[in-house]
Amino acid sequence: MKAYKRPIQRSIILGSALFITFMCFILSLQSYLSFSKSLYQRYDDSLDNIVNYVHSQIDADDLYNCVQTKEHSEKYDRLQQTLNGMVDEFELFYLYIVFTRDTSMINVVSATSQAERDRGETDMPLLDSSEGYSYEEIQKYNRVLEQSEIKYFEEDSEWGAAYTACKPLANSSGKNYALICADISIEALHKTVNSYVIYNVVLTLILGLLFGFILIVWLRHNITGPILALEKSARKFAESSRNHKDPSELVFDTPTIHTENEVESLSRAISQMSEDMRKYIQSIVSAEEKIKSAQETAADMTLLAYKDALTHVGSKIAYDRAIRALENEISENKIPFAIAMIDLNNLKNINDGYGHSNGNCYIFGTCHIICSIFRHSPVFRIGGDEFVVILRDSDYENRHELIEQARQKFYETESDNSREPWERFSAAVGIAEYHSGDTVDMVFKNADKDMYENKMSMKNKN
Repeated sequence: MKAYKRPIQRSIILGSALFITFMCFILSLQSYLSFSKSLYQRYDDSLDNIVNYVHSQIDADDLYNCVQTKEHSEKYDRLQQTLNGMVDEFELFYLYIVFTRDTSMINVVSATSQAERDRGETDMPLLDSSEGYSYEEIQKYNRVLEQSEIKYFEEDSEWGAAYTACKPLANSSGKNYALICADISIEALHKTVNSYVIYNVVLTLILGLLFGFILIVWLRHNITGPILALEKSARKFAESSRNHKDPSELVFDTPTIHTENEVESLSRAISQMSEDMRKYIQSIVSAEEKIKSAQETAADMTLLAYKDALTHVGSKIAYDRAIRALENEISENKIPFAIAMIDLNNLKNINDGYGHSNGNCYIFGTCHIICSIFRHSPVFRIGGDEFVVILRDSDYENRHELIEQARQKFYETESDNSREPWERFSAAVGIAEYHSGDTVDMVFKNADKDMYENKMSMKNKN
């Protein structure tokens, strides 16, 4: 048998394998890019909300004056406390306001986490200088300072891989004098992306190999087999007919081929295979996009349904779900628990007198106090000015101290005349405990009654 330099069967198999490999690479790359973009967008949105909230809490001119005079102000101290609370609440690596000078990073305000305070660390001094930054790092921050919008970049820090958002801070004259920066860990993002990519690459390769095996079998049966059989018969006929003069000996051993025109049939088969391949790949990409879209839509709908849009605590729907779980636990004698009812005071006056944006700040600030006190319990916003806390475990054991702490905290903020009206948070707090034979609704009503009595007591004192 003659050895051909480029046998058609090997060429077709090699070409098919390269094509399948290329398509697997394209599909894996497209999947990686779209998934990474989606995850990074979520991190961008989260950091965007944090940086913008910090920006909304800053009196830019007052902070600029502190930088110029090197002296703290009352607003500066409040801003320091706000940043200290946020760095733990949002699990940030770091939250700070800085500006650059030569090869130094100059601190304006830097958050100190609870863990750092527990180790005895104190807040970084105003205008404290941090040396050792490279020229490239300084220029990166300088470029952001010249912008007017939030910029994001990824870097390695002593805490691990970090994702940073920076927003320029300008005084009333429009001068950018500092940067509001927030750092968050993205190690989880990298792990998620890598796991997703590995899964998709493996799945795509398996499908590619399976499809390749089926394709090779089909090609041998329908294309290369008949062509090789035809070539073998033709070559055998040529060899046997050489130097033969007897026409009866010139017999062509016709192979069993069920085609009328081999070249035309081969052309139609390749054309159909190419069309089938294109449709197959399109169906895979389309199905993947539909699944991804459905997953993202389901996740967004779940988030909207179970989280309050303003405060990010549990919504009324989430509370109803928690109540059903409590009712099941009561039937199974899984107790005890208590319900705390918190009703905001003066919200209508704030909305009418200072606008709904400050009213939202009033609601958000009150919610922050509630969450910081009842930190081990689920908090729900069930109305415009009503919050409910379900106390279990350690919070239940310390329920009376926590209720007293909440009432005292609201009394202090309401009495603090140095605050803006929408920062003088006030709320009536009531509590009721579950007793054998009660329903969840009875406990809720008793908590509401206790809250109402506390509200009347507060009005009588005023």
